[in-house]
Amino acid sequence: MSTARPVELIRALGVLAEMPAPEHADIASALGLPAPPSGSEWADLFMFQLHPYASVHLGAEGMLGGDARERVAGFWRAVGRTPPKEPDHLVALLGLYAGLLDEASESSSARGALVFRSAQALLHEHLSPWLFAYLGRVVDLGGDFHRAWGALLREVLSTEAARPGGPETPATHLAEAPALADPRSGNGPDFLAGLLAPVRCGVILTRADLARVAAWADLGLRAGERRYVLEHLLGQDPVAVMRALADLARDAAAGHRADPWAPPDVAAFWAGRAAASAELLTELAAEGARAVVLSGDAS
Repeated sequence: MSTARPVELIRALGVLAEMPAPEHADIASALGLPAPPSGSEWADLFMFQLHPYASVHLGAEGMLGGDARERVAGFWRAVGRTPPKEPDHLVALLGLYAGLLDEASESSSARGALVFRSAQALLHEHLSPWLFAYLGRVVDLGGDFHRAWGALLREVLSTEAARPGGPETPATHLAEAPALADPRSGNGPDFLAGLLAPVRCGVILTRADLARVAAWADLGLRAGERRYVLEHLLGQDPVAVMRALADLARDAAAGHRADPWAPPDVAAFWAGRAAASAELLTELAAEGARAVVLSGDAS
């Protein structure tokens, strides 16, 4: 790990999550990271595969905005900041965390302790619940730079999360997240939505994953939004697709359990959700995918 102070590391790593700029090369070199990616490599990872927004990974809809983003925006207001246009973007959240740490170190002891608790609350409530799982996928799918960047950010945030005195209750985003719906109860559309909502199914299902599912099941793959692609795959061979998705969920559960960086309660939550998804998908495949997940009817 770099010898820079944690706050400097976090701020620099946040900058490196932005669209590549000329100054990124010097920052990456100072942190011992490979050369930054090209603009197209950055876009493929952060705009096509892994959207760096808390709401996508913590919201019940698995989409930008919604209650999850409002909860994050509320935190900005609670610490006396005006929420930016994208309050739940990874860059904004890392910048806010670094800013709170700076403010804590520069304030009087009483004020500093209060601000430091705010920083811990941000880490506990709005970063840790999704970022360790997210960075695991960055390491899976990224090129040399993003693999190293994601690994370093995980290590730094793990050290921060292990500081004593943090909150002891589960993060609200996780405590209130609905589970993956069972389509056999007539909730087909909600089941599909849940497969694309990481906090509900425990899996960050990317376009690359859907391509793997199509290849494994020897199915045609259409271009489009993930919901459209998933519906098309299920329409061709629901049994094979559910088996492939169950395998992905089992792999995700194992990865969450083995994560050396995530706080234990966060890793347990994600592993539990992924394991439950694998079990449900396996049952549906074994039953011949009798649930008509596209219409919500059960036969």
